[in-house]
Amino acid sequence: MNQPRWQIVFEKVDAARRTLELPERASIRQIRDKYHELSRVWHPDLNREDPDKAHQMQQSLNEAYEVLMEYCSDFVYSFRREDVEAYPTGEDFWWKHFGEM
Repeated sequence: MNQPRWQIVFEKVDAARRTLELPERASIRQIRDKYHELSRVWHPDLNREDPDKAHQMQQSLNEAYEVLMEYCSDFVYSFRREDVEAYPTGEDFWWKHFGEM
């Protein structure tokens, strides 16, 4: 029996997320930062203790990052006022609940 397309995509994205040690919800900035952080640890030029393992890990990180960036590039962002208001910044949240800082 064939898996539904969403399930195939989810499994691929979830595996990439776990490779990059990300939580289930992450921003593009968090994805990028975690990729760079792990790349500094596993890049073969910087990790000379086990070059074969470092090369393999860096390749896995690159593939995971590519999967997540491709997935995120297909996301449709909303710029409608009501959608933007639904996700206030920390400063907006504070102002709304506690007034001037």
